[in-house]
Amino acid sequence: MNITIDDYEALGDSDKGPRSPTATVCFVSLRRLVAIVFALVTGICVVLLCKVYIKFVLLWLEKQDPIVISVTLSVLFVLVALPISIGYIVIVAAEGYLFGFVRGLLLTLFGANFGLLVAHNLLKLVGHHKSVYRYTQNETAQAIMRLISGPLCFKIVFCSRLTPIPFGLQNTIFALSNVNTRIYHLASLLGLMPAQCMGVYIGTTLRSMQDVLEDKPASSGTYVFISAQLILVIVLLLWFSAKARSELMKALAEAEASSTKATTFSIV
Repeated sequence: MNITIDDYEALGDSDKGPRSPTATVCFVSLRRLVAIVFALVTGICVVLLCKVYIKFVLLWLEKQDPIVISVTLSVLFVLVALPISIGYIVIVAAEGYLFGFVRGLLLTLFGANFGLLVAHNLLKLVGHHKSVYRYTQNETAQAIMRLISGPLCFKIVFCSRLTPIPFGLQNTIFALSNVNTRIYHLASLLGLMPAQCMGVYIGTTLRSMQDVLEDKPASSGTYVFISAQLILVIVLLLWFSAKARSELMKALAEAEASSTKATTFSIV
């Protein structure tokens, strides 16, 4: 089965007849607008619903020794690197909230890659168990696992890290593949960095929203400025994800084309 660059929305278009380019562009733009609005509303609802819990956790961590905080977050990074856990971006934002941008980013780089190292080796040991292997039973995962050992290994891993594919699921796919370990960790380090920078920045922005969490009065300008920052970061994150998904599909298509060509030559 060949992998096409077209998105999944293109499936079934042959049954519906030709579609005008203008209508297609408008449809895609509308979908992205709906996705952005949905992400913003969801984020606001989560903050409002979990306000007390988030405040409690952050205040508890803030009072701990820096070493205790670093070790705790590193352990949490190991947990979210497994397919059974979620919350990677929350931990990244917590680093920014607790330590500021520079120190938070450095600790995030260390913690995330430490979590990757532990999870990668752990998943290699238990990954072929059916309870774990079932996470890779989809078209994109199978394509990545089939083509990851080729010359485009770095590009595939790098683009995958930029996409919104769940962090733990990505780690499972790569652990069960024949990916080169050095290339895998280098591509993961670089591919995760843009989202980590944005996540840590969101954390520092939330730090400036502490007055809001504590129900202290704040000026309208403060609300507008912070909201504009968060919206800009979320829009950039969605744009990065869309571009990365497109590049990932191109890389997979190119890798499969090269694999098919090599197979043809070997048969001849």
